[in-house]
Amino acid sequence: MKKNWMKTTATYTMVGTGHETGLRRSFASVVANVSDNQLEKFGTILAELSGDQVKKVVVSDTSVLTA
Repeated sequence: MKKNWMKTTATYTMVGTGHETGLRRSFASVVANVSDNQLEKFGTILAELSGDQVKKVVVSDTSVLTA
């Protein structure tokens, strides 16, 4: 079987004033094999722009197996 990457998404849960339990920001079309460092840097940018803090990041990869 051959594994073919289709897409990667990242969902950042942010906490801040007015949404202490968390607000989700989702991003589709993330590059294949995104590194933890890249995700962390992007989270830092989001935090600086919004004034919120990143609570967690959920990364989902979608692949297809073909014969």
